[in-house]
Formats: sequence, structure tokens, C-alpha cells
Amino acid sequence: MNLKNYNLLILIFITGFIISCKTTKTEIANSQFKPLENSLLWKIESDSLSSSSYLFGTIHILKKSDYFIPKGFQKAFDNAENLTFEIDMKEINNPATIMGILPKIMMKGDTSIRDLISDEDFKLLQQHFKKKGIPLFLFEKVKPMFLSMFAEVDLDQNSLDNGEYISYEMEMMKKAEEKNKTISGLETIDYQISIFDSIPYFEQAKMLMDGIKTVESDASQLDQLVKIYKQQDINAMQQSIKSDDISKYEKLLLQNRNKNWIPVMDSMMKKQPVLFLVGAGHLGGKDGVINLLRKKGYRVSAVRE
Repeated sequence: MNLKNYNLLILIFITGFIISCKTTKTEIANSQFKPLENSLLWKIESDSLSSSSYLFGTIHILKKSDYFIPKGFQKAFDNAENLTFEIDMKEINNPATIMGILPKIMMKGDTSIRDLISDEDFKLLQQHFKKKGIPLFLFEKVKPMFLSMFAEVDLDQNSLDNGEYISYEMEMMKKAEEKNKTISGLETIDYQISIFDSIPYFEQAKMLMDGIKTVESDASQLDQLVKIYKQQDINAMQQSIKSDDISKYEKLLLQNRNKNWIPVMDSMMKKQPVLFLVGAGHLGGKDGVINLLRKKGYRVSAVRE
């Protein structure tokens, strides 16, 4: 596996879990929040800012054939002096950082995935990884949540080598480096990993197996998520919380992080124009980044052209 593919896998491990969630009709029906316009790109303005900043919702990995750039994005990119991601993407290319990450995505002690699931589920997990050409024994001690991306993405060695999959974050980081733009992060890799550590291994394992069983019975689930993304329906993306297992951690995985980002974004925008790129599931809803910025006094509007 070449370095580019290895870095993509690290990115998936760190940021990919949220996109494996699935919409539930009940949550949408019960929501009292006025839905936002369908748009992935939003302009951020304020009388206190010398120049506008922008917010773009990503999906962390998808097939190259589904990759697209919405209208207005190039202008937002050209306007920005700083591209800010959930984490500082430069760290993904830093071998020292990667070496530091690897021990942190492993379970403590002698615990392995075999200890957390039934023999029947372990056989299903083996079969799932075998289909992808990935030897499970290499990942048995990886924290289950970091394996969840493999549950929902048709990702295997061939698709990596063939460049079939692409990451908005990796692509935009390359473009930013070509234009000598500053690259920053809203939070650290260590913080993202610590979030997952707040969820017990047994619950992580249950989420992993639920995801695999769903895919085995309905392989179109990720296709549906990508369809929603391409429709730029950030309301549906925000509601992408599948089952009670996930929804009870929504505050930990989404809401708290959104709130933590606002003062960081506020400080950055006062210094220079910024293009923020975060998972599209963070944008919509009462506790989403767009509404929180508006509560802070910013004018946030959908970009159409």
C-alpha cells in the first residue's frame, strides 16, 4: 500500500465514523427546527469582519465518480487565505504523527474484537473483511469504532490502488498547498480519538456489527447517503443518526464538538478570510454549526453561484 492510500485509511479511521449513520424518519418528524436550504456551501458575513468567510460540508470519502464541486466553491476557495478542516490535514502527512496515532487506535491490554462479539458475529466479520481482501487479523485489536468505516464503504485494496475512492479533505489540502494557503484544524487528532474512547468497547462493537449486518442485507445504504449528499440536503445529513445505539451519543459526537468549534472559528475569521471544511452532518439542525454561528451574530447564507 502506498503512502497516499495509507494516509487515506488513517483519515477514514479518524473522521469516517459519522458518515456511517442512517436517517430515521422519527427524528425528522419530531424536529421543531426550521429546515435549512439545500446547500453544502455557505457564506459567513459580519460587520466586524473585513472579508467574508465560507463553510463547506464534506463527505469524508466517496467514489471518484460521485465527487463534485458545487457552484460558487472556486470563488470561496480563491477568497480564503486559510483552509481549516476538522483536524489539521498536514498532520495526516506527518509520519511522526501517524506513528503516534497507531497505538491510540488500539484497544488496551489484551482485548481484541473476538472478546466483544459472539462467535457467529466474528465469522460474519471475517467474511465481510475477506470480501474486501483485507486480513482481519491485522485489525483485531483496533478499537471497533475505527473499523466501522469498513462496514459501510465498499473499500478494498484494489479500489484504493485504482484510485476509485477520493477524499474532499485530501483533495482540498493538495489545492491549498499548491496555492500556499494556510492549513489549520478546529480540533486535534488526540481530541477526536478521545471522543471515541468515551464509548465502551462493547457498545462500539455492537455498532460495528449492526453496520455490517445492515450492509449485508442492504448494500444500497451508502449509495443513499451519497445521493442525499449530492442533493446537498444537509437537513437529512444532520439527521443521519441510526438506531438508539448511535443517537444516545449524538451530543458527544456532534453537538459538543459543534459548540467547541464556534469560538475557534470566530477567532480565525477575525484574523483572515477562512474556508471551513467539516462533515456535512455538522451543518444543519438546532445545534448545527450554521445555527450556532447565527446565534453568535453572523449572517450565514447559502451560496448558489
